Amino acid sequence: MPNQADLPQKIDNKYLTLIYKKNGSFDKQRKRLLANFKTSQTHSNLLLKLKLMVESKIKADPSILMKNKGKMAALIQGEIISNNSGSNILDIVDKDIQEKIIDSPEFHDSLKVELKDIRRKALGISDEDYAKQLDEEAKAQKEEAERKQREQAEKELAYKNNFKVKQLAAPPRQARPPRFNLPTRERDSYRGRANNGRHTDRYERPGSSQQWSHDDRNGRPSSSHMMY
Repeated sequence: MPNQADLPQKIDNKYLTLIYKKNGSFDKQRKRLLANFKTSQTHSNLLLKLKLMVESKIKADPSILMKNKGKMAALIQGEIISNNSGSNILDIVDKDIQEKIIDSPEFHDSLKVELKDIRRKALGISDEDYAKQLDEEAKAQKEEAERKQREQAEKELAYKNNFKVKQLAAPPRQARPPRFNLPTRERDSYRGRANNGRHTDRYERPGSSQQWSHDDRNGRPSSSHMMY
């Protein structure tokens, strides 16, 4: 247990950053990220774009090959920074940094672990006590995750039950009789039979406005409408 007089007066973000750099953690993290980048597909794509850009510059101006390496490197560097070729080479690196560092939860978690360890050492917390503290935090996180899962399951179950209740409470649908679209003559015939049981089809003589009806009961035309 360190002496209280040896402990810093104020442990804030500035202090943690200072210790993180002084104890070599920053350099270790930088080398680790660079090593991971060199083995990534992004690194291969970057080299390919650089190769295509250099070949294009040499094809446009072969005299570049006559210059020394320092001038040639400066020329290529200026081309990359100014982005005159429209190759967007730096965008490849920026995207990789954004995905694997700035927006990476895994990287943030690893950095938090290192900073927490620096902080507990600055506070004089022993390894044994810190291990217990980490176990308690892990247990609390597990309980919180389980609680959220239970709440989500309860919400889904309540939604399903509410849906079933609405289905049961809804009035049953009544079946409607089928509707048939009959031709005009058959529909009129059906209506005629419904009129006192008589068939009263009416027929119009071609070229005439006169009509005659057929009496189903005696099987002969009505005398009042018989045409000669």
